[in-house]
Amino acid sequence: MALREFFQQTFGISRTETEAEGRSDLMQSQITDFWNTLLGWGFSPSLIEKVWTANRCIQLNAQMIGSMPLRFYGSSEPAWVANPDPVWYPNGMGDASYSMAHSWYGWGDVFLYITSRYANGLPSAFTVLDPTPMSVGVRSGKRTYKSGQTELDPDDIVHILRNPRPGAIRGTSALSSYSSYLYGLLATSELARSVSGENSLPHTVLQSTRRLDEATADKLKLQWDTKSAQRGGGVAIIPPELEFKGPISFSPKDLMLLDIQQFDARVIASAFGVPPYMVNVPLEGGLTYQSPEMLGEHWWRFELLPSSGSLARAMSAGLLVRGSYVEYDARATLAPSFKDQVDSWTALAAAGIVTTDEVRAAVLNLGPLAQGEALEALTVPPTASASPAQSQSATVVSIRPSTGVG
Repeated sequence: MALREFFQQTFGISRTETEAEGRSDLMQSQITDFWNTLLGWGFSPSLIEKVWTANRCIQLNAQMIGSMPLRFYGSSEPAWVANPDPVWYPNGMGDASYSMAHSWYGWGDVFLYITSRYANGLPSAFTVLDPTPMSVGVRSGKRTYKSGQTELDPDDIVHILRNPRPGAIRGTSALSSYSSYLYGLLATSELARSVSGENSLPHTVLQSTRRLDEATADKLKLQWDTKSAQRGGGVAIIPPELEFKGPISFSPKDLMLLDIQQFDARVIASAFGVPPYMVNVPLEGGLTYQSPEMLGEHWWRFELLPSSGSLARAMSAGLLVRGSYVEYDARATLAPSFKDQVDSWTALAAAGIVTTDEVRAAVLNLGPLAQGEALEALTVPPTASASPAQSQSATVVSIRPSTGVG
């Protein structure tokens, strides 16, 4: 309570008031970080951008969801299925899906704002709001929304919480309980950079047999450096009471705390369900087989499928009529290798379950065999002997009577 009073007296505003008033993006972020530091909460979504593992993991999940096409099932497909916001997301639904997934993992909330409607009231377009300045309150048992100082109509908001809980009005980031590992990885990465950079450890040492003051030590160091530059690799003369020790070997693995960095990176990757090898962390554990295919299947089944499904179900419930829905198509994401496709379809054809034309269409993306032969005949170039001089002359067919008109 003392910290809250100090903060309120110093800045004239409390954390609750800051969220309710919806300050500017920069001020909101700065005040949130300051409060987290004071009260020991430790986590802010802006911290994700500073930690390489978290940044990469959130990009991997977002780009995987954004790469899957959004399929519509029902009647009267709305325009937003292909492109919800041509101004802010000109490349279509893929960029909007990426933005939704990034907000979902980084902030725990996705705010879809309906920007236009059809004559029947159904949404025709929406945009994905920046969660940084968003504030959510409750009035008369209904959520209220503000973006900065602008109050938004709740009927135009589709609010998707990453972890909806009873009574919760905001979701939480995937890393909200991983702050110690975020700070740990940030600190060890900076230490590794410092050790290998401006604060690198010396490889040789001149040790005196008697105690030296700072001025004498600096003088000896200057003399040694000067003579080393002059002798150009020649024999060094060491004065009395000095002992040369070197080269001193250090373990880069221990100095750069690589084991600690790998552990923190693996823990952060687990928050996103990302296989560790995708963030340059070696595979470890008790599993007998940990092939990339198995880990990729695990990533899809236990992380990407539930996350993309939650986004699709929220859009279906908030933007479509009953009986219509959308879902992310993962066929390209889960497609087997070409060899596996050939083996599977060949076995199905041998069993008489599918036809040759179906195999050609599914595996080779070719048309039916008859059509393929016709196209092949049209595209085969003439032989060398079929020159205009050797080819049969054209037959002229008269289209007028041969006798004159009397």
